[in-house]
Amino acid sequence: MNQPVPVFRDEAKTAALQCPGCGAPIQRTGFGAIVKVVCSHCGSELSPTESDTLRLLLHVQRQQRPSVLPLHIRGTLAGAQWEVIGIVWREVTADGKVYPWQEFLLYNPYLGYRYLLHFLYDRHWALGTPLDGAPIIHVAQRPSARWRQHHFRHFQRALARTIYVEGEFPWQVRVGDVVTADDYVAPPLGLSVEQSVDESGTDLQFTMMQHLDGAEVYRAFALAATAPRPTMIGPLQPNRWTAGAALTWVSCAVLLLVWLVATIGYSASRDDREVYRGTATTPDPISDELDLGEVGSVQTIAVELTATPLSNAWAYADVLLVPLSGSEEAVGVGLEVDEWHGVSDGESWHEGTSHASVAVGAVPGGRYAIQVAPQSGTSTPGAPAQTLEYTVVVRRDVVLDRYIMLPLAVILGVPLLLTLAGLAFEGARWRNSDYAPQA
Repeated sequence: MNQPVPVFRDEAKTAALQCPGCGAPIQRTGFGAIVKVVCSHCGSELSPTESDTLRLLLHVQRQQRPSVLPLHIRGTLAGAQWEVIGIVWREVTADGKVYPWQEFLLYNPYLGYRYLLHFLYDRHWALGTPLDGAPIIHVAQRPSARWRQHHFRHFQRALARTIYVEGEFPWQVRVGDVVTADDYVAPPLGLSVEQSVDESGTDLQFTMMQHLDGAEVYRAFALAATAPRPTMIGPLQPNRWTAGAALTWVSCAVLLLVWLVATIGYSASRDDREVYRGTATTPDPISDELDLGEVGSVQTIAVELTATPLSNAWAYADVLLVPLSGSEEAVGVGLEVDEWHGVSDGESWHEGTSHASVAVGAVPGGRYAIQVAPQSGTSTPGAPAQTLEYTVVVRRDVVLDRYIMLPLAVILGVPLLLTLAGLAFEGARWRNSDYAPQA
């Protein structure tokens, strides 16, 4: 029976090579691709390429820094098993504040290298993959980049400085290295362009980044602790408010169609009939009778008041509907109309209306007595009240606007609120960029 082929080499059974600087054992993982090894104990920089033994290049005494993931830990990310073979701490400084992060060099003998980034200042994670080509960079007032079908917007430019190194790497890396880093974002993806200059010329590195959830990383490497929650919105963090936005608006369109059909049906089913109209002059009251349909039915009525001529005056009417059946469930409403005009700073103005309406639902059908008590007044204190002609109209089985507008507000309000929340989320994201809105 064939034995399964292991993804990684078995743990060495023989004694490991020793660091000439401190005597600690040195582990090798990347084999021939490695051009730099940094001792995880004393920080000595070593070269594994000269003959068959290690030669001390530079001995640097420093204290080892504990990282979130230890060297040589293994985990499964993106469907593959990886081993942490190198750790780099880097930082940028902006507005006098330092923003550090940890980079873990992941290695798989079949897939090569990946970069796992943990941003200490906001607790976000990202997985980087080296590109097999160069993206298209559009240089403008606000640069952008394109890689295949992805379009990225420039987020920030900064000088990234290496402050700690541990493990082994397939490139030259040392404490104090500085590169110019341009970050482009298209959440949850990002594009990192790093430019370094040395005696051999200019070197460009292109990396595709993808946002990772901290809990996913902790599960991948079987860490016993719980991943800390992010403290702010990250550059690559997905906008949860815009997730499924297309489906939300399609659902909104469907619901609007249903609402339109239901509104037409509801309006067509209402009789909306005038059952009473009475006219008098203030301050004379009205006392009369009206019919609100068959006994046992339930009506939605509208009571309307119109007063003329209004000129810098107001009118008010108490309308009381008392059932003649002897029931004590009377219906009372108050309506007020007013009209005001004048000239201010050489410009004329006008406000108010001579018509008012109040809708009342669930009014039992039957015969009612209607009693109207009017009042009126002017803007001049102590002036005699104007004599106004007022008209009271009662309509039954009317359309209630709230039955139409409330569903419409809900249908449009949900996607609108999601859109506003998404815009607020993006505003918080870009406040941390080179393109933060000016206060």
